[in-house]
Amino acid sequence: MRKNSILIPTYNRAQYIAGSIDSAINQIGIDNEIIVVDDGSTDDTETVLKPYKDQITYIKTPNQGPALARNTGMRLANCEYFSYLDSDDLYYPYKSLLQATILDRHPEIGMVFSEFSAFDDNQFFDEYHLKKYHESAYQRGHLDYTTIYDRKIKLTELNNLPETLIEVLPNPENIDIYFGKVYQHYLFNTIVFTNSMMFRKSLVERIGLQSVRFGMFHDLEFALRLCKMSEIAFVNIPTYQLRYHEDQISTTNKPQGGKVAIKKQQDLLRVTKVHINASPGFLNQNKKAVHAQYAKLCRAIAVPLLTQQHKSSQKNTTYSRRARKYICTAWQYGRKDVLLLLVSYLPHTMRRVFFKLHSLFKK
Repeated sequence: MRKNSILIPTYNRAQYIAGSIDSAINQIGIDNEIIVVDDGSTDDTETVLKPYKDQITYIKTPNQGPALARNTGMRLANCEYFSYLDSDDLYYPYKSLLQATILDRHPEIGMVFSEFSAFDDNQFFDEYHLKKYHESAYQRGHLDYTTIYDRKIKLTELNNLPETLIEVLPNPENIDIYFGKVYQHYLFNTIVFTNSMMFRKSLVERIGLQSVRFGMFHDLEFALRLCKMSEIAFVNIPTYQLRYHEDQISTTNKPQGGKVAIKKQQDLLRVTKVHINASPGFLNQNKKAVHAQYAKLCRAIAVPLLTQQHKSSQKNTTYSRRARKYICTAWQYGRKDVLLLLVSYLPHTMRRVFFKLHSLFKK
């Protein structure tokens, strides 16, 4: 069994990180290396981690963001496989063994990811959460695992499954593993839950580390490069538990949520353009799909821009003007949204009423 490095970037997560590390330590049947990169925390993180000093590799850096923190961890890692764990989340105890077994048995794949669960501190729990989390692909985009992947097998079809794994997995005979080249699907639809990935160090040496230029989607862009370079696998059982809480970096459910939504869509548009422009032949062969994707993302930026409000009327006018620019760009790519363009000229209060009514009618 090849060894795995669990990379845990953290920033001011003292209240959660001990649970995350415990879930990494308690992985069954595999010898994991645990690397914690403290990205300049100003809380009690370092004190919380002292009891773990003999079980983890700990390094503290100036605050640079999660992409560079993960890169630091990957540079330090000594194992053949890498996996991520955010410092407010948890692993199921079989995650590392299950995914390492799949990589061991299938040398042709470079990465495996999985279903995951979601929970919060108010008793919410959703065991199979992937299709809700990536709703735009799996529900609104009508994608399914059988359309994304080339083939599937039962977990029990793998040779020489570790007895420890069989004993701890719920109903191993019912677990499906899907295989395929998914780069094109992923380029147009967010289908991979990047936190749950395990991937080969040798593949990282070929594609490079994460890039900060892609902002909030640095992890998606990195995973795209993994998928472009190699066949991947998806195992349809949760191995990861995502914690929802108000202090999440990517949440849009707080006062600055609109700005977060704008930033996310701008970053996603940047990722898409960089990858498509890197392959002119791909653009020529898939022009209709590419233009539809550009138009969708431009509209996704315009809508939260139109709902932004600032005490300065000049700033509100700027938001409207920026939104119209994206609406017109979407128009050039074939999405002619006359109604949205007209709404952009309404006073801010009327725009908010429009979007509120629009969301109610959609339900």
